[in-house]
This record gives sequence, structure tokens and C-alpha cells, in this order.
Amino acid sequence: MSKTFPPEFSALKAQYRDTSAGLGDDHPITRRLWLLAVATAPDWFLAEMHDMARTMSLIPEPTACDDSGQRFYSLDALAAKLGMDADAVVRQMAMLQADAATAGLRDVLQTKDVRDLHRLH
Repeated sequence: MSKTFPPEFSALKAQYRDTSAGLGDDHPITRRLWLLAVATAPDWFLAEMHDMARTMSLIPEPTACDDSGQRFYSLDALAAKLGMDADAVVRQMAMLQADAATAGLRDVLQTKDVRDLHRLH
């Protein structure tokens, strides 16, 4: 498999880096650029970043899966892993979901209703 980045992803990643440096990570434009970069990232890159985050113990163990076997994380487990207040993580996720919807990226965060998932533990 050829591990190359699509030009669109590289351009968005550079825009994100520059915007983040100038406006900060919490600025709405920066968040939208991050979402667009994720949406255009190659699958191999997303898998490598996920594996790296797990290896570095930056994300918790998945808590549920859907009917296809895709694993999901609970916001409470993410909050605990990040040492953040669970309500703050819920607010941040809601903000990212709103930004994604505004940008027309409804599926980029791969969220599901907990009632549609099966607990792993």
C-alpha cells in the first residue's frame, strides 16, 4: 500500500497548523480546519494515529461496539483519561458536532447513540 497524503489533506493540515498557531486551538475556524483535515485524511493515517494514541495511553479502552464491530469510546472514559470534567468533554463534543454539521461533515466524528451500541465490558 502506498502511504501518500492527498494534496487536499496536506493543504488543510498546513492551514490548520498555521491557524492554530495564530488563533489557538479553540477558535471556531481552527476547529473547522481540524475537522476538514480529519475528513480528508487517508484511512491508513487515521489508523496509525489511533494506534499511536493507544500505545501512548492517550485514549481509554473502547467501551462499546456497533453491529459491524466498530468500537466506540464513552465520553466519561475519555474525560477520565484526559483528567477533564465530564461535562466539559460533553460540551466540547457538542461544539465539534455543531462545527462538523455546519461544514457538512455529519459523519466525521463517528458518533452513535449509545442505545445503538453493545457494551464491551
